[in-house]
Amino acid sequence: MERVALLSHRGGNIGHDFMALGVEEAIREAFGYNVTIDHFEQHNHFEVYPKRHWLRYMHYIPHGRLNFLRKYFNTQDFRSRLWSQTIQMDYNLAVSCGGPNIVRSGHQSPELGLMLHHMNGAFHFRGVPLIDAGVGASFPYEKIPDRLEDPIDRIFYSTALGYVTKMTVRDCVADRIVRDLGYSTELIPCAAIGSGRVFEQALPLWGESQKYVAINFQRVGANTDWGQNVNADQWMRTMQAVISDIERRHPVMILAHDVHESKLATQLAPHLPCVLPNTTAEYARTIAMVKAGIVSRIHAAIPMAGVGIPSVVVGTDTRLGTIEQFGLPTCYVKEASTEWLIHQLENLINKSNHESQRLIAMRESTMYKYSQLFRQYALHN
Repeated sequence: MERVALLSHRGGNIGHDFMALGVEEAIREAFGYNVTIDHFEQHNHFEVYPKRHWLRYMHYIPHGRLNFLRKYFNTQDFRSRLWSQTIQMDYNLAVSCGGPNIVRSGHQSPELGLMLHHMNGAFHFRGVPLIDAGVGASFPYEKIPDRLEDPIDRIFYSTALGYVTKMTVRDCVADRIVRDLGYSTELIPCAAIGSGRVFEQALPLWGESQKYVAINFQRVGANTDWGQNVNADQWMRTMQAVISDIERRHPVMILAHDVHESKLATQLAPHLPCVLPNTTAEYARTIAMVKAGIVSRIHAAIPMAGVGIPSVVVGTDTRLGTIEQFGLPTCYVKEASTEWLIHQLENLINKSNHESQRLIAMRESTMYKYSQLFRQYALHN
């Protein structure tokens, strides 16, 4: 029976869980439902060491603290001496859940280095093939690069690529950057769409409920505006005008991913219901009541796409490229007008049956591509 190590981040923003759920589905498609999946928390970089190993105490120190130690722990000399102390890894395959890990000055982040070098490298040291699945690029929309110019960044990411057997990317910018570094990759849509297989189990229970347009709203149309001077007040006025128009024809709800977004909803539209799912089960029940969305978090759009629900997506960086792979309408928030948002939303609603079938088919083809890749690179007993 196959054993697979799954490196993922859980328990933070709920969107991170969707990637893990999708990859799990692809692993089970590849190896069957009897496969053993062992979870490693990506933000606890030293879970690859035995319990009570002294390095594990670093997990109790908040990120951003004692960075001088983290940097030392990620030196080549330290890694190569300590990897022999890691746990025995009797795995056919390891899969690391990607994310927007290709960034400018990535080498300056000790946590990113520990994840991409120290943790991933431990599996390489133990001879376990590792696939870094669904890696994305995150750069300001107004400054999209063709390549990494910083020579230290180039060394940093080349080192990371040297520890993986195969990398898949989820957007064209990441694909271009990785290829420029001299590594082959494969462009496959984000595996988080596979979470729809889990969520659709809730649809028969909640499918007869009133169908809402879901609004996922962030102050600048994303987590950050990357110094691009997004006018937050103007963006709020734009969305208030959108809501005022569409609620004449459709029930509307606010879908929040964290407490800050739920508080922001009271400024955006205090008269609307706001839902903040805390678990994936709650999220499934929520999106079962949705027919379309206007969202800024890509991992609000992707799980909905996984159950055939289309969204209009706004943002401030190259993560929009992840959504473009699903054929959904996207727009840089500074260019998103009231009229454009309303038109795109109504167009999705009017062809909802077609969109639903298209997105479900894309989910299945995406899961098939990942499962084939996992079988291809796994060690076979």
